[in-house]
Amino acid sequence: MRRRFLGGVHPVSYKESTRRKPIMPLEEPPKQVAIPLTMCTGGGAVPVVKPGDKVTVGQVIAKPEEGGVYVHSSVSGRVRAIEPRPHPWGGRWDAIVIDNDGQDTACPDLPEPMDWSRMDRAQVLERICQAGITSMGGGASPTHLRIARSVGRVDTLIVSAAECEPYLTADHRLLLEHGDQVLQSVQMLSQLLRADRAVLVVAGDKLNAVEFLERRLRRKHRSVELVTIETRYPLGMEKQLVRTITGREVPPGQSAVDVKCAVFNVATAYMVRAALLEGQPVTHRAVTVSGGAVARPRNLWVPIGTPLRCLLESAGGLKEEPAIILTGGPMTGTVQTDLEAPVVKNTNALLCLTKQEHGGADQPETVCVRCGHCVSSCPMNLNPAFVYRALRMGERERLPQLHLEDCMECGCCSYICPSHIPLADLVRQARTILAEGGEQA
Repeated sequence: MRRRFLGGVHPVSYKESTRRKPIMPLEEPPKQVAIPLTMCTGGGAVPVVKPGDKVTVGQVIAKPEEGGVYVHSSVSGRVRAIEPRPHPWGGRWDAIVIDNDGQDTACPDLPEPMDWSRMDRAQVLERICQAGITSMGGGASPTHLRIARSVGRVDTLIVSAAECEPYLTADHRLLLEHGDQVLQSVQMLSQLLRADRAVLVVAGDKLNAVEFLERRLRRKHRSVELVTIETRYPLGMEKQLVRTITGREVPPGQSAVDVKCAVFNVATAYMVRAALLEGQPVTHRAVTVSGGAVARPRNLWVPIGTPLRCLLESAGGLKEEPAIILTGGPMTGTVQTDLEAPVVKNTNALLCLTKQEHGGADQPETVCVRCGHCVSSCPMNLNPAFVYRALRMGERERLPQLHLEDCMECGCCSYICPSHIPLADLVRQARTILAEGGEQA
């Protein structure tokens, strides 16, 4: 039975162009990769190689500092430079530039596979840390730290393959092409966390993946529960998943762990399995390349550090000038102005949208018609119309009463507004005003 959650919107999915396309390697491997030293929201890393050094696939090239993660070479070759390069999160950040020799020589020092049925928890956490795993679905937080905070504190593990934003199909293909490994990874995380319940969440529009997984669950993965949720954005958000699966509310300012739940993206879980059972660090990831301006939309298996330009070339290039280029989904993605920016660990998509696909963003703003669509679509029960009034009518003293700390910046309010008011931006501004103590301004 499909389950529902509060609020949300139904954007056009635009998934048909890639949902049946298997994950394929790049047609031409990148001649050079630029691997940023900053790969997660916790902090950066310090290089342990220097220009002129030879490196192999999977070799550690930077060690973490201040909450960062290990960084590994995704190709074999020689380090050309360590210098600022464009970063997909914006600006120019230090990166290790490697000339690819095209040999894909594996690092001889990769760790041996572990027996996960007898695994020591401290050793497992260290292995996950050394594999450089971050949240692959967009959050980019260090996975070993999230697991360490959750061990013994949760009774429910939720692994999300919802992939609710339009265009994105990389996780869908991961389920279809590596279903057994995904289910095994859910079991492994559940045992590691000592969770009583392990749930794999799939959106209702992925029926072929649901049927595929159900057959495997009946055979050998019976400890995993498969739950389908009604297809609606933003069903992949942590708080929505927790409320839908368990009925528990995550209090403001707290996380899923505080209500005894742990939530991980399916690609993250898949990488944990690869680290433990195969000794593989994060050197590649699946990326959806799509949008109306792309000649041959597809799903690609891409070395970390590959310039976005190379992904477009493997997808046949552009058939028309895009109105906007994004990494990530169209609702929460980051605008890209330089295609030399590289793929990083949380890059799940490269979208080149036409003016028609992106046209709503160019519509002129009109007055609020008090239709209430923004209220009914907000998954956190907020009232963006009140925020609009407080800012535009000079009633900032009302902001502290509007519970803006609960906003997830999903963008549903802006998407649904018939007056094209940038409500999500206004809520963001209001949160900044409150953070600066300016509610009386």
